[in-house]
Parts: sequence; structure tokens; C-alpha cells
Amino acid sequence: MKVLWIVNTIFPEVADELKIPRGLSGGWLLDLAEGISRNTEFDLAIASMYNGTELRTYHFGNKRFFLIPGGGKKKMFYSKSIVPYWKKIEETFQPDIVHVHGTEYSHGLVYMDTFPGKKYLLTVQGIIGAISREFNANLTLGQKLRYRTLKEYLHFNGMIEKQLLFSRNVQYEKRMIAGVKYVTGRTFWDEAYVKSINREAKYFRCFYNLRQEFYGAAKWDREAVDEYTIYGSTAAQAPLKGGHVVLKAISIVKQVYPQVKIRFLMPNSKNGSLPINSGYQKMIAELIKKYDIKDNVEFIPSQKPDGVISYMQRSHCAVIPSAMENASSTLREAMHLGVPCIAAYRGGMTDLIQDGIDGYFFDFEESEFLAQRIINIFADDDLAKKLSRNAIQKAEAWHDREKNVTDMENIYRTIMEEKDESAADVHNEFC
Repeated sequence: MKVLWIVNTIFPEVADELKIPRGLSGGWLLDLAEGISRNTEFDLAIASMYNGTELRTYHFGNKRFFLIPGGGKKKMFYSKSIVPYWKKIEETFQPDIVHVHGTEYSHGLVYMDTFPGKKYLLTVQGIIGAISREFNANLTLGQKLRYRTLKEYLHFNGMIEKQLLFSRNVQYEKRMIAGVKYVTGRTFWDEAYVKSINREAKYFRCFYNLRQEFYGAAKWDREAVDEYTIYGSTAAQAPLKGGHVVLKAISIVKQVYPQVKIRFLMPNSKNGSLPINSGYQKMIAELIKKYDIKDNVEFIPSQKPDGVISYMQRSHCAVIPSAMENASSTLREAMHLGVPCIAAYRGGMTDLIQDGIDGYFFDFEESEFLAQRIINIFADDDLAKKLSRNAIQKAEAWHDREKNVTDMENIYRTIMEEKDESAADVHNEFC
């Protein structure tokens, strides 16, 4: 069975061949691809865009890779200029199933429009139709203009323009969802969104695997943490991620625990400092000053998986405050390690935590509520250990490496065996 993946990232082995940096996103695809490619029943090819001028083909192990020239703009914006490359790939590989990973970009839609009638499987990752509504996390127009940088004025790439770009691409996402018969997702939230557009879509719930480094990593140990330290992941990089909400909470926690510290991942950060590369980062800097928490906030450079694991293991708890997200990879990775987690009750994250059992929720923008949850975890080691144990048990079930690969293979088999006119309900058959 020939399966063509259309993805948004360049796999590490290909990046090494091109002599470009390995990407830090899309890590969940690597383990799944490796598992499927080991099964001789499947012939797997993976197609992605790159900043080049010609179609390239590579073979690594049992995986074939196609690289389509055009870069980010042709991936983001629907471009018929890549049709000849898709035709060449179709002619060369002749896939039985085309598996499009993600609705955030439109290069997969170009393939779907070029070859209607094929068996398509769409995996929804983020839902940009929902994310676009919350992209600026309730910041006012005045705030977005006040913190706008000169660079954003010159390049028209501030918070306002980014939200408009997301909103523009919603039409492509809707066309993709409406144009497929089979969809995989991970949460009731993404299922509900898919069904609102395509009632006839057959939805399979199937979890991703984690990045492979997380499977062999030591679990969170209360005795080994940096006291009163919070893992904030990428929350300070964009308003959608909720960094401004967390900073207010830190100012409240500081009243009880003056030594509290939150660590944010921030590209180009040096010596714990905040680089001002956007209006939102300018806002973050002002809030730190306003709340007098300069010594309570640390910015760390973007990390490879081992670095992320180390910071998570050393954190007293983790906070995922996104205004809208599906099944947050940060939340799932932290729970797998056993880090006590607090997440905003938004989007697909509502499926991941049972409040007070294996983590905590707070309502987005309720900084006071978030602060008290942090204080509760800091003050009660028995509570922290309970949340940790239960989170590990749940997350290990989600991220069973062999089961998730087998589930995806069974989905492919079901699609191949099902006749086009069949209306059999296969909802959630595998997970």
C-alpha cells in the first residue's frame, strides 16, 4: 500500500542533507513515520516544501522524500505554481492514500484540487478557524497599536496583520475539511469543529507519539526540582500563548513566594534576557517592569528535545495558558514526564486534564485563579506528587508508541477496504 504524506516540516535526515538547521516542530511525526516505514505492507513517501529551485527526491531507509521548491510563501498562500511538482510526484509514486497532516497551510489543498477523487485522509492539528478568533487573546486595538514596533510598521507584520493572515487562510482550511471523507484528530473539540463543516466526514481518534527523547527520559521527581520554578514554554512569544496572563499571576504568587521564577522559551534570548522582536515582546517587557518581577522571569533560548526535558524535569510545575489550542504538545509532554500542570480551559485541552486529579484548569485571563493554583502546588508536596502520578498514568496510555502506529495502520487499511459508496460509521474505532 502506497501512502503519501503531505507535511509542513522538513524531516531531520533531509535537513541534514540540505545542510539547514533541523526544525523544532513536527517532532510527533518522526516516530510515527519510522514505525509505519518498518512495516513492509506500506510504502511511505513524505512531501514537503523547501527554499529551493527544483524538485528533489531522497531515500533514507524505507522512507522516500519529495521536496517541492517554493518555500514558506507558496506553502502559506494557495499557489498553482506548484501543480507541476505535484503532478510529477503523483506520476512517480502513484499513492493509494494521500495523508495530509495539518490544515494550517495550503500546499496540501493544491494537491487535493489537482487530483480530486483520490482517497484522502486529513489529520487536524491546530484549528486555525478557531485560533484566528482568539489569535490576539482579547488584546484591544489600542494595545496592539501602542506596542507596535517600527519593524512591524515597515513590514506590515504586527499582531493586527498576523491575525488577518490567519483569518484569510480559514477559507483554505474549510475547503480541506469539506473535501475529504476521512479525518483523524485527538479531541472532542477538533471533532466538533470538523463535524460543523463536514457532517459526513468519518472521524478517527488517534493520538500522536511524542518525540522519541521523551520515552527514555526520567520522570519528574519532587526532590530534584528547582524550588518554586515554573516552566512557561513559549507563552511569551505571542498573545495567543497567554504570556501576559501568566505575568500578572506571577506578581500575585510573588507575594507568597518571593523567589518564584518562570522560565519562557524565547528564540535569540541571551543570558536570560528578552529580545524585543515584536510588539508583543515589547508589551511583555513593559508588564515585567509594571509588576516589578524582573528577577522572577527568565528567558531561555529555543531548546532541542533534551533541553526541553531538562527544564521540565527541574520545574516545580508547568503552566500552559493558551487562549486557544488543540491537544497541546507541551502539556502532553509535561504530563508524560509527570510535571504537575496547570492549563487554560480552552479548546482541546479540556479533554486532557481531569481537574484536581491529574492537573489543574483555570479560565483564560483569570490570573488570580491561576496564581492560587500555582500557590497550591508549591505549598502541598502530596498534592504535587498525586497530580504527577496520575498524569504519568494517563499520558503513557495516550502515547503508547506501538499502539499509535498500529492504530494509524488500521485506519489506512479501513480506508483502502471501504468502498467509496459505503457509509459505515467507523468513528473512534481504533482509540
